Amino acid sequence: MGLTAEIGTFLSGMAAARAVPAGAGDIVRNGFIDCIGVMIAGWDEPVARLVRETFPVTRDGDGGLAFAALGGAPPDLALAFATAAHALDYDDTGLGGHPSAVLVPAILAETRAVAADSATMIAAYVAGYEVWAELIGRDQDQHHRKGWHPSAVFGPLAAASASAVLRRLDAETARHAIGIAASLAGGIVGNFGTMTKPFQLGRAAQSGLLATRLAAAGMNAAPDAIEHEAGFLNALSPAGRVDRSRPATLGSEWRILTHGLNLKLYPVCYAQHRVLNAMADLRERHGFAPGDIDRVTVEIGETQAGMLRNHRPRTPLEAKFSAEFGVAAMAVAGNCGAAELTEAFIARADIRDLMARVRITTIAEKDPDNPEHSRYDRVAVALRDGTTLRSGEITHARGHFRRPASAESLWQKFADCATPAIGAPAARHLFDGLMRWEMPR
Repeated sequence: MGLTAEIGTFLSGMAAARAVPAGAGDIVRNGFIDCIGVMIAGWDEPVARLVRETFPVTRDGDGGLAFAALGGAPPDLALAFATAAHALDYDDTGLGGHPSAVLVPAILAETRAVAADSATMIAAYVAGYEVWAELIGRDQDQHHRKGWHPSAVFGPLAAASASAVLRRLDAETARHAIGIAASLAGGIVGNFGTMTKPFQLGRAAQSGLLATRLAAAGMNAAPDAIEHEAGFLNALSPAGRVDRSRPATLGSEWRILTHGLNLKLYPVCYAQHRVLNAMADLRERHGFAPGDIDRVTVEIGETQAGMLRNHRPRTPLEAKFSAEFGVAAMAVAGNCGAAELTEAFIARADIRDLMARVRITTIAEKDPDNPEHSRYDRVAVALRDGTTLRSGEITHARGHFRRPASAESLWQKFADCATPAIGAPAARHLFDGLMRWEMPR
Protein backbone atom coordinates (compact mmCIF):
# COMPACT_ATOMS: atom_id res chain seq x y z
CA MET A 1 0.00 0.00 0.00
CA GLY A 2 2.83 2.41 0.86
CA LEU A 3 3.42 4.28 4.09
CA THR A 4 1.52 7.47 3.16
CA ALA A 5 -1.54 5.45 2.21
CA GLU A 6 -1.23 3.29 5.34
CA ILE A 7 -1.38 6.43 7.47
CA GLY A 8 -4.49 7.62 5.64
CA THR A 9 -6.20 4.26 6.20
CA PHE A 10 -5.26 4.26 9.89
CA LEU A 11 -6.68 7.76 10.36
CA SER A 12 -9.97 7.00 8.65
CA GLY A 13 -10.30 3.92 10.86
CA MET A 14 -9.62 5.95 14.00
CA ALA A 15 -12.22 8.51 12.91
CA ALA A 16 -14.83 5.79 12.42
CA ALA A 17 -14.18 3.67 15.50
CA ARG A 18 -12.40 5.98 18.00
CA ALA A 19 -10.57 2.81 19.07
CA VAL A 20 -7.77 3.44 21.55
CA PRO A 21 -6.03 0.87 23.74
CA ALA A 22 -6.89 0.49 27.41
CA GLY A 23 -4.76 2.81 29.51
CA ALA A 24 -4.17 5.38 26.79
CA GLY A 25 -7.06 7.56 27.90
CA ASP A 26 -5.52 8.38 31.27
CA ILE A 27 -2.19 9.25 29.65
CA VAL A 28 -3.85 11.58 27.16
CA ARG A 29 -6.14 13.19 29.74
CA ASN A 30 -3.11 14.03 31.88
CA GLY A 31 -1.42 15.43 28.78
CA PHE A 32 -4.39 17.73 28.22
CA ILE A 33 -4.38 18.83 31.86
CA ASP A 34 -0.67 19.59 31.89
CA CYS A 35 -0.76 21.37 28.54
CA ILE A 36 -3.76 23.54 29.41
CA GLY A 37 -2.04 24.55 32.63
CA VAL A 38 1.18 25.63 30.95
CA MET A 39 -0.80 27.30 28.16
CA ILE A 40 -2.57 29.46 30.74
CA ALA A 41 0.78 30.27 32.38
CA GLY A 42 2.38 31.14 29.03
CA TRP A 43 -0.55 33.14 27.67
CA ASP A 44 0.93 36.56 28.41
CA GLU A 45 4.54 35.75 27.60
CA PRO A 46 5.97 38.20 25.05
CA VAL A 47 6.07 35.68 22.20
CA ALA A 48 2.46 34.62 22.82
CA ARG A 49 1.27 38.24 22.83
CA LEU A 50 3.27 39.01 19.71
CA VAL A 51 1.70 36.10 17.82
CA ARG A 52 -1.83 37.11 18.84
CA GLU A 53 -1.20 40.68 17.75
CA THR A 54 0.20 39.59 14.38
CA PHE A 55 -2.31 36.91 13.35
CA PRO A 56 -6.07 37.45 13.00
CA VAL A 57 -7.43 36.16 16.30
CA THR A 58 -10.07 38.26 18.01
CA ARG A 59 -11.80 38.57 21.35
CA ASP A 60 -15.12 36.74 21.39
CA GLY A 61 -16.96 37.53 24.61
CA ASP A 62 -15.68 37.49 28.18
CA GLY A 63 -14.87 33.88 28.96
CA GLY A 64 -13.28 32.93 32.26
CA LEU A 65 -10.17 31.81 30.41
CA ALA A 66 -8.40 34.14 28.02
CA PHE A 67 -7.94 31.46 25.36
CA ALA A 68 -11.59 30.38 25.69
CA ALA A 69 -12.69 33.89 24.74
CA LEU A 70 -10.75 34.05 21.49
CA GLY A 71 -12.41 33.86 18.10
CA GLY A 72 -10.94 33.38 14.66
CA ALA A 73 -10.01 30.70 12.18
CA PRO A 74 -9.08 27.42 13.93
CA PRO A 75 -5.60 27.23 12.29
CA ASP A 76 -4.74 30.67 13.65
CA LEU A 77 -6.15 29.78 17.05
CA ALA A 78 -3.98 26.65 17.03
CA LEU A 79 -0.96 28.86 16.34
CA ALA A 80 -1.82 31.12 19.29
CA PHE A 81 -2.59 28.23 21.64
CA ALA A 82 0.52 26.18 20.81
CA THR A 83 2.88 29.14 21.00
CA ALA A 84 1.58 29.91 24.48
CA ALA A 85 1.76 26.24 25.49
CA HIS A 86 5.47 26.09 24.68
CA ALA A 87 6.42 29.66 25.64
CA LEU A 88 7.75 28.63 29.06
CA ASP A 89 9.24 25.29 27.88
CA TYR A 90 7.27 23.72 30.73
CA ASP A 91 5.11 21.37 28.67
CA ASP A 92 5.47 17.59 28.68
CA THR A 93 7.85 15.69 26.43
CA GLY A 94 7.94 12.47 24.41
CA LEU A 95 8.96 11.12 21.01
CA GLY A 96 12.00 13.39 20.91
CA GLY A 97 9.88 16.50 21.32
CA HIS A 98 6.70 17.98 22.77
CA PRO A 99 3.62 16.09 21.57
CA SER A 100 1.03 17.72 23.83
CA ALA A 101 2.04 21.31 23.03
CA VAL A 102 1.27 20.58 19.36
CA LEU A 103 -1.66 18.17 19.66
CA VAL A 104 -3.66 19.68 22.51
CA PRO A 105 -3.76 23.21 20.98
CA ALA A 106 -4.60 21.78 17.55
CA ILE A 107 -7.46 19.73 19.00
CA LEU A 108 -8.79 22.58 21.17
CA ALA A 109 -8.77 24.88 18.15
CA GLU A 110 -10.36 22.31 15.82
CA THR A 111 -13.22 21.68 18.22
CA ARG A 112 -14.30 25.30 17.66
CA ALA A 113 -15.35 24.12 14.19
CA VAL A 114 -16.16 20.45 14.78
CA ALA A 115 -18.12 19.34 17.84
CA ALA A 116 -16.31 16.60 19.72
CA ASP A 117 -16.71 14.97 23.10
CA SER A 118 -13.76 14.07 25.31
CA ALA A 119 -13.57 10.50 24.00
CA THR A 120 -13.22 11.75 20.42
CA MET A 121 -10.58 14.29 21.46
CA ILE A 122 -8.61 11.53 23.15
CA ALA A 123 -8.83 9.36 20.02
CA ALA A 124 -7.61 12.29 17.91
CA TYR A 125 -4.64 12.82 20.23
CA VAL A 126 -3.73 9.11 20.11
CA ALA A 127 -3.89 9.17 16.30
CA GLY A 128 -1.51 12.13 16.13
CA TYR A 129 0.84 10.62 18.68
CA GLU A 130 1.00 7.26 16.88
CA VAL A 131 1.72 8.83 13.47
CA TRP A 132 4.52 10.93 15.02
CA ALA A 133 5.93 7.80 16.69
CA GLU A 134 5.71 5.75 13.49
CA LEU A 135 7.68 8.33 11.52
CA ILE A 136 10.33 9.43 14.00
CA GLY A 137 11.24 5.83 14.78
CA ARG A 138 12.35 5.14 11.21
CA ASP A 139 15.51 7.28 11.29
CA GLN A 140 18.73 5.88 12.75
CA ASP A 141 20.21 9.35 13.27
CA GLN A 142 19.09 11.93 15.81
CA HIS A 143 17.14 14.80 14.34
CA HIS A 144 18.44 17.24 16.95
CA ARG A 145 22.00 16.42 15.94
CA LYS A 146 21.15 17.21 12.31
CA GLY A 147 19.66 20.55 13.33
CA TRP A 148 15.99 19.53 13.00
CA HIS A 149 13.54 20.42 15.77
CA PRO A 150 11.41 17.24 15.93
CA SER A 151 8.32 18.98 17.32
CA ALA A 152 8.31 21.38 14.37
CA VAL A 153 9.10 18.65 11.84
CA PHE A 154 6.73 15.86 12.94
CA GLY A 155 4.22 18.15 14.64
CA PRO A 156 2.46 19.27 11.43
CA LEU A 157 1.80 15.66 10.43
CA ALA A 158 0.64 14.78 13.96
CA ALA A 159 -1.67 17.79 14.09
CA ALA A 160 -3.05 16.93 10.64
CA SER A 161 -3.66 13.38 11.87
CA ALA A 162 -5.60 14.59 14.91
CA SER A 163 -7.60 16.99 12.75
CA ALA A 164 -8.35 14.23 10.23
CA VAL A 165 -9.91 12.15 13.00
CA LEU A 166 -11.96 15.06 14.35
CA ARG A 167 -13.14 15.98 10.83
CA ARG A 168 -13.80 12.32 9.97
CA LEU A 169 -11.83 12.40 6.74
CA ASP A 170 -11.90 9.35 4.51
CA ALA A 171 -8.67 7.48 3.83
CA GLU A 172 -7.86 9.22 0.54
CA THR A 173 -8.47 12.72 1.88
CA ALA A 174 -6.48 11.95 5.02
CA ARG A 175 -3.62 10.71 2.83
CA HIS A 176 -3.63 13.98 0.92
CA ALA A 177 -3.66 15.91 4.21
CA ILE A 178 -0.55 14.04 5.40
CA GLY A 179 1.20 14.76 2.11
CA ILE A 180 0.37 18.45 2.35
CA ALA A 181 1.51 18.58 5.99
CA ALA A 182 4.83 17.02 4.97
CA SER A 183 5.51 20.06 2.80
CA LEU A 184 4.72 22.39 5.71
CA ALA A 185 7.12 20.74 8.16
CA GLY A 186 10.27 22.45 9.39
CA GLY A 187 12.07 24.03 12.33
CA ILE A 188 15.65 24.21 13.56
CA VAL A 189 17.51 23.57 16.80
CA GLY A 190 19.60 26.65 16.10
CA ASN A 191 16.70 28.80 17.29
CA PHE A 192 16.48 27.15 20.72
CA GLY A 193 16.66 29.72 23.49
CA THR A 194 14.74 32.34 21.48
CA MET A 195 11.09 33.26 20.87
CA THR A 196 11.23 31.32 17.61
CA LYS A 197 11.31 27.95 19.41
CA PRO A 198 7.74 28.18 20.77
CA PHE A 199 6.65 29.80 17.52
CA GLN A 200 7.87 26.69 15.69
CA LEU A 201 5.37 24.60 17.68
CA GLY A 202 2.65 27.14 16.98
CA ARG A 203 3.33 26.85 13.27
CA ALA A 204 3.27 23.05 13.53
CA ALA A 205 -0.23 23.06 15.04
CA GLN A 206 -1.42 25.68 12.55
CA SER A 207 0.05 23.80 9.58
CA GLY A 208 -1.69 20.56 10.52
CA LEU A 209 -5.09 22.23 10.51
CA LEU A 210 -4.33 24.03 7.25
CA ALA A 211 -3.40 20.70 5.65
CA THR A 212 -6.70 19.01 6.48
CA ARG A 213 -8.71 22.00 5.27
CA LEU A 214 -6.86 22.14 1.98
CA ALA A 215 -7.22 18.39 1.47
CA ALA A 216 -10.95 18.52 2.25
CA ALA A 217 -11.30 21.36 -0.26
CA GLY A 218 -9.73 19.22 -2.98
CA MET A 219 -5.98 19.91 -2.88
CA ASN A 220 -3.98 16.79 -3.64
CA ALA A 221 -0.51 15.61 -2.68
CA ALA A 222 1.74 12.79 -3.86
CA PRO A 223 0.45 9.34 -2.87
CA ASP A 224 3.95 8.49 -1.59
CA ALA A 225 4.94 11.87 -0.16
CA ILE A 226 6.38 10.26 2.97
CA GLU A 227 8.28 7.28 1.58
CA HIS A 228 9.33 8.52 -1.89
CA GLU A 229 13.08 8.72 -2.48
CA ALA A 230 12.67 12.50 -2.65
CA GLY A 231 9.97 12.55 0.04
CA PHE A 232 9.65 13.53 3.68
CA LEU A 233 11.71 10.81 5.37
CA ASN A 234 14.67 10.99 3.00
CA ALA A 235 14.71 14.78 3.08
CA LEU A 236 15.21 14.65 6.86
CA SER A 237 18.02 12.11 6.58
CA PRO A 238 20.93 13.33 4.43
CA ALA A 239 22.84 10.13 5.20
CA GLY A 240 19.93 8.03 3.97
CA ARG A 241 19.83 6.00 7.20
CA VAL A 242 16.06 5.87 7.22
CA ASP A 243 13.60 2.99 6.72
CA ARG A 244 11.13 3.87 3.98
CA SER A 245 9.94 0.37 3.17
CA ARG A 246 8.77 -1.59 6.21
CA PRO A 247 5.01 -1.73 6.74
CA ALA A 248 3.54 0.53 9.39
CA THR A 249 2.41 -0.96 12.70
CA LEU A 250 -0.23 1.70 13.29
CA GLY A 251 -3.12 0.30 15.30
CA SER A 252 -1.30 -2.89 16.25
CA GLU A 253 1.70 -1.54 18.20
CA TRP A 254 0.60 1.33 20.43
CA ARG A 255 3.62 3.47 21.25
CA ILE A 256 1.67 5.66 23.62
CA LEU A 257 1.56 2.72 26.04
CA THR A 258 5.31 2.07 25.84
CA HIS A 259 6.68 5.62 25.52
CA GLY A 260 3.93 7.77 27.03
CA LEU A 261 4.44 11.35 28.14
CA ASN A 262 7.00 12.83 30.51
CA LEU A 263 5.76 15.53 32.88
CA LYS A 264 8.20 18.41 33.35
CA LEU A 265 8.76 19.57 36.90
CA TYR A 266 11.02 22.45 35.87
CA PRO A 267 10.32 25.04 33.11
CA VAL A 268 13.60 24.42 31.29
CA CYS A 269 14.84 22.16 28.49
CA TYR A 270 14.17 18.51 29.34
CA ALA A 271 17.72 17.62 28.38
CA GLN A 272 18.90 18.80 31.80
CA HIS A 273 16.14 17.50 34.08
CA ARG A 274 18.07 14.44 35.24
CA VAL A 275 21.00 16.72 36.08
CA LEU A 276 18.71 18.99 38.10
CA ASN A 277 17.37 16.00 40.02
CA ALA A 278 20.91 14.78 40.70
CA MET A 279 22.05 18.19 41.94
CA ALA A 280 18.98 18.60 44.14
CA ASP A 281 19.51 15.16 45.69
CA LEU A 282 23.19 15.81 46.41
CA ARG A 283 22.42 19.18 47.98
CA GLU A 284 19.69 17.71 50.19
CA ARG A 285 21.70 14.65 51.17
CA HIS A 286 24.99 16.38 52.02
CA GLY A 287 23.91 19.89 52.94
CA PHE A 288 26.81 21.73 51.31
CA ALA A 289 26.70 25.47 50.72
CA PRO A 290 27.37 27.05 47.31
CA GLY A 291 30.61 28.50 48.64
CA ASP A 292 31.84 24.98 49.45
CA ILE A 293 31.89 24.01 45.76
CA ASP A 294 35.17 23.98 43.88
CA ARG A 295 33.78 22.54 40.63
CA VAL A 296 30.93 20.46 39.24
CA THR A 297 31.30 17.86 36.49
CA VAL A 298 28.17 16.99 34.53
CA GLU A 299 28.00 13.92 32.29
CA ILE A 300 25.21 14.02 29.70
CA GLY A 301 24.48 12.68 26.23
CA GLU A 302 25.98 14.18 23.11
CA THR A 303 22.61 15.30 21.74
CA GLN A 304 21.64 16.77 25.10
CA ALA A 305 24.87 18.76 25.17
CA GLY A 306 24.05 20.16 21.75
CA MET A 307 20.63 21.32 22.92
CA LEU A 308 22.06 22.90 26.07
CA ARG A 309 24.05 25.31 23.96
CA ASN A 310 24.14 28.38 26.22
CA HIS A 311 27.12 28.18 28.55
CA ARG A 312 26.97 31.74 29.90
CA PRO A 313 23.31 32.76 29.53
CA ARG A 314 22.17 36.33 30.13
CA THR A 315 18.41 36.06 29.61
CA PRO A 316 15.77 33.66 30.97
CA LEU A 317 15.20 32.20 27.50
CA GLU A 318 18.91 31.45 27.16
CA ALA A 319 19.08 30.05 30.68
CA LYS A 320 16.43 27.43 29.85
CA PHE A 321 19.05 25.86 27.56
CA SER A 322 22.04 25.98 29.93
CA ALA A 323 23.15 23.09 32.13
CA GLU A 324 25.61 25.45 33.81
CA PHE A 325 22.78 27.72 34.90
CA GLY A 326 20.60 24.81 36.05
CA VAL A 327 23.39 23.45 38.24
CA ALA A 328 24.13 26.88 39.70
CA ALA A 329 20.45 27.59 40.39
CA MET A 330 20.03 24.26 42.16
CA ALA A 331 23.16 24.82 44.25
CA VAL A 332 22.16 28.33 45.32
CA ALA A 333 18.36 28.24 45.46
CA GLY A 334 17.52 24.55 45.56
CA ASN A 335 15.25 25.03 42.55
CA CYS A 336 15.24 26.01 38.90
CA GLY A 337 11.83 27.54 38.46
CA ALA A 338 10.15 30.82 37.66
CA ALA A 339 11.76 32.61 40.60
CA GLU A 340 15.23 31.72 39.30
CA LEU A 341 14.50 32.37 35.62
CA THR A 342 14.85 36.13 35.90
CA GLU A 343 17.55 38.43 34.56
CA ALA A 344 18.31 39.63 38.08
CA PHE A 345 18.94 36.11 39.38
CA ILE A 346 20.96 35.09 36.33
CA ALA A 347 23.16 38.19 36.74
CA ARG A 348 23.96 37.53 40.41
CA ALA A 349 27.69 37.26 41.10
CA ASP A 350 27.37 33.91 42.91
CA ILE A 351 25.43 32.42 39.99
CA ARG A 352 27.95 33.72 37.42
CA ASP A 353 30.80 32.35 39.52
CA LEU A 354 29.23 28.90 39.88
CA MET A 355 28.38 28.65 36.18
CA ALA A 356 32.08 29.13 35.43
CA ARG A 357 32.87 26.16 37.71
CA VAL A 358 30.67 23.69 35.80
CA ARG A 359 32.27 21.36 33.26
CA ILE A 360 30.23 19.38 30.74
CA THR A 361 31.40 16.00 29.43
CA THR A 362 29.46 13.75 27.10
CA ILE A 363 28.38 10.11 27.09
CA ALA A 364 28.12 8.36 23.73
CA GLU A 365 25.85 5.52 24.88
CA LYS A 366 22.22 6.28 24.03
CA ASP A 367 19.01 5.39 25.82
CA PRO A 368 17.30 2.87 23.49
CA ASP A 369 13.85 4.21 24.45
CA ASN A 370 14.84 7.88 24.20
CA PRO A 371 17.89 8.05 21.92
CA GLU A 372 18.27 11.82 22.01
CA HIS A 373 19.36 11.25 25.63
CA SER A 374 22.19 9.16 27.01
CA ARG A 375 21.31 6.01 28.93
CA TYR A 376 21.98 7.95 32.14
CA ASP A 377 23.31 11.29 33.40
CA ARG A 378 25.72 11.80 36.28
CA VAL A 379 26.87 14.71 38.43
CA ALA A 380 30.01 14.97 40.57
CA VAL A 381 30.47 17.88 42.99
CA ALA A 382 34.06 18.50 44.11
CA LEU A 383 34.17 20.47 47.35
CA ARG A 384 36.96 22.81 48.45
CA ASP A 385 37.90 20.43 51.28
CA GLY A 386 38.86 17.74 48.75
CA THR A 387 35.66 15.69 49.06
CA THR A 388 33.91 14.59 45.86
CA LEU A 389 30.19 13.81 45.99
CA ARG A 390 28.77 11.65 43.21
CA SER A 391 25.15 11.23 42.16
CA GLY A 392 25.43 7.83 40.56
CA GLU A 393 23.58 7.05 37.34
CA ILE A 394 20.26 8.88 36.91
CA THR A 395 18.24 7.07 34.24
CA HIS A 396 14.87 8.85 34.49
CA ALA A 397 13.92 12.30 35.71
CA ARG A 398 11.07 12.68 38.16
CA GLY A 399 7.86 12.91 36.16
CA HIS A 400 9.18 10.61 33.42
CA PHE A 401 6.73 8.05 32.07
CA ARG A 402 8.70 5.34 33.89
CA ARG A 403 9.03 7.45 37.05
CA PRO A 404 5.61 9.09 37.00
CA ALA A 405 4.54 12.12 38.95
CA SER A 406 1.70 11.61 41.42
CA ALA A 407 -1.81 12.95 40.91
CA GLU A 408 -1.03 15.50 43.60
CA SER A 409 2.07 16.65 41.69
CA LEU A 410 -0.04 17.03 38.54
CA TRP A 411 -2.54 19.17 40.44
CA GLN A 412 0.15 21.21 42.16
CA LYS A 413 1.82 22.06 38.86
CA PHE A 414 -1.55 22.92 37.31
CA ALA A 415 -2.43 25.12 40.28
CA ASP A 416 0.93 26.89 40.14
CA CYS A 417 0.44 27.58 36.43
CA ALA A 418 -3.24 28.53 36.39
CA THR A 419 -3.98 30.18 39.72
CA PRO A 420 -2.11 33.47 39.09
CA ALA A 421 -4.13 33.98 35.89
CA ILE A 422 -7.62 32.70 36.75
CA GLY A 423 -7.71 32.36 40.52
CA ALA A 424 -7.70 29.32 42.78
CA PRO A 425 -11.43 28.39 42.57
CA ALA A 426 -11.45 28.49 38.75
CA ALA A 427 -8.21 26.51 38.57
CA ARG A 428 -9.63 23.80 40.83
CA HIS A 429 -12.92 23.69 38.90
CA LEU A 430 -11.13 23.38 35.56
CA PHE A 431 -8.76 20.68 36.83
CA ASP A 432 -11.55 18.61 38.35
CA GLY A 433 -13.61 18.89 35.19
CA LEU A 434 -10.74 17.61 33.06
CA MET A 435 -10.11 14.75 35.50
CA ARG A 436 -13.72 13.62 34.95
CA TRP A 437 -13.33 13.28 31.18
CA GLU A 438 -15.22 10.39 29.61
CA MET A 439 -12.86 7.78 28.23
CA PRO A 440 -13.18 6.04 24.85
CA ARG A 441 -14.81 2.61 25.10
